[in-house]
Amino acid sequence: MWRLGKVYLTLSVIVNMQLDLRQSTKKVYYYIMQNRNGVTLKQIQEDLGFSSTSAVRYHINKLKSAGLIQETYEGKYVIKKVVLDDDYILLFNYILPKSVFFASFFLTSFALLLYLWRLDSVGMEVFSLIVVFIAGIVFVFDTVKRYTKFMSEVRGKISNEGDDD
Repeated sequence: MWRLGKVYLTLSVIVNMQLDLRQSTKKVYYYIMQNRNGVTLKQIQEDLGFSSTSAVRYHINKLKSAGLIQETYEGKYVIKKVVLDDDYILLFNYILPKSVFFASFFLTSFALLLYLWRLDSVGMEVFSLIVVFIAGIVFVFDTVKRYTKFMSEVRGKISNEGDDD
């Protein structure tokens, strides 16, 4: 961590994986992620509605032990490592579901199809074929990715159960 005036710069590593944290701990983590200058225990308690700072400290300690956050010299907590669930991405400090890109692609394609429909039916047909082909390829890759991930998790659980014998 480097200090630049009152702003602390950290090297963040973005990793896509399933966060193995409870919902309240994820809530604290994502709140800290959205506040790049760091937050105090009191800020987290007030903004997220926790009953006490000790409840916040419990979640902070879980995040610190997982190596996801760190404390600055000023007593603020900042992100050390960015970890998102597989269905989300980080874009300009916003956590967005990946389906946002699919929705924007299809809505833009729909608007363009309406425009082409009024001009020329051949252009509309060609564009429709391209859109359907791209959508098919994207969803096939997504399906294969999710299936292989699922199977590797299942194999891992089966091999771990076999170790108990």
